[in-house]
Order: sequence, then structure tokens, then C-alpha cells
Amino acid sequence: MKKLVAMLAPLCLVLTACATTDSMGTSAAGTTTQQLGTVALKIAINTKCTTELNNLPAWKTATKLMTTDQKTNVQGEICGCVSDKAPQSITAVDIATAALDPSARATIVANAVTKTINACVAEAVR
Repeated sequence: MKKLVAMLAPLCLVLTACATTDSMGTSAAGTTTQQLGTVALKIAINTKCTTELNNLPAWKTATKLMTTDQKTNVQGEICGCVSDKAPQSITAVDIATAALDPSARATIVANAVTKTINACVAEAVR
């Protein structure tokens, strides 16, 4: 029974978001909710990116000769890129699931960062 509720909860959340009727209208409410979810995911993605980047042996080697400011600037550029591109690989169902389940959120964020970090490092190196 608990598994059924856990599976139906994200679906209900998504469906009720579509049925919202308030003074803003359904499209404005849905857009606002989606924007808030995306901002929250971007923050989580940026944090995960920073952690992942600092754990990469290649990053540690590449930044040994950089000043703290240089390292911070490059890290900000890379993780900014990841924060912008990673949400594109996350579905609406993933966003709903992430809102309800912290362990799922961590997995979704980790997968999104993994998919985009290498491309962003390559962009920053150019």
C-alpha cells in the first residue's frame, strides 16, 4: 500500500498542478511552479557540481598552479554551465519526484550533473 501511495503521489502532484484555478490562471500558476522548481534544482545542481569538481583528480591536478581567484572563477564558469544545461535533461516527472523524495532528488541531481559536467569542463578549457 505504501509503495502504491509513493508511486501515485508524484503523479497526483503533476496532475493537480495542471488543474489549479486561481486568479493568475492555470498557465501562469504552472509556469511559476515550474520556475521555482527549476531554481531549486539549479541550486542543488550547482552545489553537487562544486562537490564533484573538487573530488575529480584531474581538477585537483589542473588547479594546483592556479590562484584561489582563478580557481574560483573557472569553477564558477563550469558549475554555472552545468546549472544551466543540467535542468534540460530533467523531465517534469523527475521534478515532481524530486519535490517529494529527498533520496530521489539526490539521484536526479547527481545524474544531471554527471551528464553535463564533462561538456562544461571542455567548454571552459577552450
